[in-house]
Amino acid sequence: MDIRGSIKRSIWRGLAALLPALLTFIVLSFGISLVQTYMGQYVNSAIVRLASVISGIPVSEVEEIYQAYWLGWLGVVLAVVGLCVAAVIVGTFIGGRVWRLVENWIVRIPVLSNIYPGAKQVSEFFFSEKGLEFRRVVAVEYPRKGLWSVGFVTGRSFLHLSEKVGADLLSVFMPSTPTPVTGFTICVPQKEVVDIPISVDEAFQYLVSAGVIMPPAERVDSLVIALQVTREQAAATLEQTGAESGKARSEGPNDE
Repeated sequence: MDIRGSIKRSIWRGLAALLPALLTFIVLSFGISLVQTYMGQYVNSAIVRLASVISGIPVSEVEEIYQAYWLGWLGVVLAVVGLCVAAVIVGTFIGGRVWRLVENWIVRIPVLSNIYPGAKQVSEFFFSEKGLEFRRVVAVEYPRKGLWSVGFVTGRSFLHLSEKVGADLLSVFMPSTPTPVTGFTICVPQKEVVDIPISVDEAFQYLVSAGVIMPPAERVDSLVIALQVTREQAAATLEQTGAESGKARSEGPNDE
């Protein structure tokens, strides 16, 4: 009995079973870290100062109690809950009108007026329910010839650049792994873009899992089955054609 081979197979089977949970944990940890960095810590600071005002205890002592009982998770939880509540409110008719007024105020601020419109377009690209014309999953030879990467067509590229190179250019967002919300935007000739017949959600699963989660229609076993079916259909067609040809010859007029 090959004990070493048995242990090796068990390890690989265990890793295959644990990998989805590990990837989920990594993505979730990354998301929680972002919430904590940009929202949670400020919520925690507000809670500490509010508790200090209510109890009359100095802020430093409240912070020590806060850290001693591991209460830092409160900031993340409250930030997520607050974000969901705000999203529900903005999603209503009245909330949407109020938010549009806020947006009109934001775009009048010099620095924010240059950042906010671009951020809004990116947000609409990923979360719009209308389905954008260029919401396509494609493959591009990037970062060099011979290496293919998955990307999203976001629209037409610069007109001046297209005229300069003499080809229709597309803007393609090349997401990174395992955080596909970040990446690079490149300009690619339309003839060099290969469309992949999968949904955006399937492409995200592929990128987040580092290629482990392959869309069902694009799996190798699915392609093999499809080829086998095609071969069987071709063989059946040839067999049927031969049978019909033989029957036609046998039923034809006999020379006397």
